[in-house]
Amino acid sequence: MSRSNPSKNKKRKANKTVLFYGEGLAEEVFLKYLRSLYAYNTGVKVTVRNNKGGDPVSMVINASNEPGLFNRKIVVLDNDKKEIKQAIVEAKRNKIKIIESSPCLESTLLSILRPGKKYSDKTSSWCKHEFEAKYLNKKRRVDIGEYEKFFPKSVLDDARIRVKELDTMIAEMEQ
Repeated sequence: MSRSNPSKNKKRKANKTVLFYGEGLAEEVFLKYLRSLYAYNTGVKVTVRNNKGGDPVSMVINASNEPGLFNRKIVVLDNDKKEIKQAIVEAKRNKIKIIESSPCLESTLLSILRPGKKYSDKTSSWCKHEFEAKYLNKKRRVDIGEYEKFFPKSVLDDARIRVKELDTMIAEMEQ
């Protein structure tokens, strides 16, 4: 009679799988950092990919064509482009959720770091320049460890109340 070894650990299985699809490398690295803080031991397997630039419609199409069985697909994009309305229509057709940063991811990051200030009226280029000049320059933005210095879990937890996009990203990783 064959018995299994009781001291062997059972393999963990994810109950749910989620695809996060970002616009570029900056979004991918930030989403991977959030995943490391919020998706561990939740039963949710979070996969992060990036579109390597491009327009919002192609992002939604590429996310819908991403191979793999995912319970949910989420596209994180900047809403400073003209094609955003077309992307929303395409996302509804493909059952993909869109999380918009207004006007860009850097404005969301600045909102996290500077409570009480709004950046939705600024341009994307201004927000990118401001964030890279004061916090993480372009070369350091690809290092996930650099985000830990400016965005510890305590700062992110406090910012969830104020920054809707951040709260939505984290909530999708936790559920």
